[in-house]
Amino acid sequence: MKLLLILLSVMTWTVTSKSSVTGDGEWPYDIDVAYANTYNKGQVRQGDTATLSLGNLGSITVEQIEVYVRSIAAAGAGTFSVVANGQTVATKSGTFKDWFGAYDNDNYHALRLLNQARSGVNELSISLVGTTNSLFIEKYVITYTPLPARTVTLRKGSAVYTTITEEGSMQGIVLPQLPDTAEWKFIGWSATELWTVNETPAFYEANTKFYPKEDCTLWALYLFDDTPETVYVSELQMGDYMYVNRESGMALRGVPENGRMASAITDVLDESQRYHVQFSGTDTAYITHVKTGTPIGYSGTKMVAAASPWLVYHQNDETIFYATIKGKTYVLWLNIYDSGDYYAGLMEATPVNSPLALQVPRQASGEKTYTCHPEGGMDIVDVQADERTTGRWSFPFGPYQLLIQDGKKYLIVK
Repeated sequence: MKLLLILLSVMTWTVTSKSSVTGDGEWPYDIDVAYANTYNKGQVRQGDTATLSLGNLGSITVEQIEVYVRSIAAAGAGTFSVVANGQTVATKSGTFKDWFGAYDNDNYHALRLLNQARSGVNELSISLVGTTNSLFIEKYVITYTPLPARTVTLRKGSAVYTTITEEGSMQGIVLPQLPDTAEWKFIGWSATELWTVNETPAFYEANTKFYPKEDCTLWALYLFDDTPETVYVSELQMGDYMYVNRESGMALRGVPENGRMASAITDVLDESQRYHVQFSGTDTAYITHVKTGTPIGYSGTKMVAAASPWLVYHQNDETIFYATIKGKTYVLWLNIYDSGDYYAGLMEATPVNSPLALQVPRQASGEKTYTCHPEGGMDIVDVQADERTTGRWSFPFGPYQLLIQDGKKYLIVK
């Protein structure tokens, strides 16, 4: 019995309203849970239906299902149905008296619905259709055997970097951060081994939890990007810029909405972070969102789509947009905290000695390259020219890639 308790897990779902339940115990990390009652909370009258639906269970083995029910003083009947992976695996019909020997309007009793374990369960639903007024559901208790702890092999290029095993079933592992190489930037872990691709592949970020559903291998994924060094504006002149916080790495993004604006991680290729700045002398500026042509301004202390004059504080590569409103100074700040969220907007502050600046964006100048094999570098050897060949083709073979572009052939040594 002690061994059985160690191997089994239990999840309990207690009815809290006609459309919700709360959970207790253990369950798969990304489980989907839904509850619906056509009448009221846990009460099921004749013709009513109450259903608990569970998804993303991760191929567990369901050992036992109990539903805690009670009746009214002298009646209550219905039919329970259990459906696993779209197939009905158990039903139980009758009156409360049939099940427990007498009606009970005061106490909940555990009714067992599943008599035989079901393995490989990813989706599970438990429904009650009432046939006589009334039955009441308090909670559902599901006992199951989870998947065993899984082992993940992490590869760096052609070599095994390390292996990590979950501490317990469905506990997940934390993916490590690897250093960049001289030419490649480490960005995460790929479930597929890649030589070179130009489209951004699916990957898992480092320092996040990965939940394997089986023993598997992940490959370190790297990016080659020729993004130039960050350039901040030191001499003010009309142009398209990004308004950034150099310390937090955030940038102004989008247009005013509901009196606020958004901020996002600085991305020199994100067109929604680009603003046209028209200076009037060195003390005033007008700001327009480049992508939409929307003017960026203020009304009182709210951000609005209006052509408002912004005052400018500029010192070396520090640039601050601010406004004087009713005798007070408000800075256009990028990370204002309110009720658990950050937003960009006007914040009362003195415009001096801040990390705010105008950053020069750039146009996409070429394809990014992703690989799981950075060990060969990005050496490109010009093999020969062929003026009869036009277009662009790529032919991978082993640790090499033949690239034909604009009438020339290149051998890429990976």
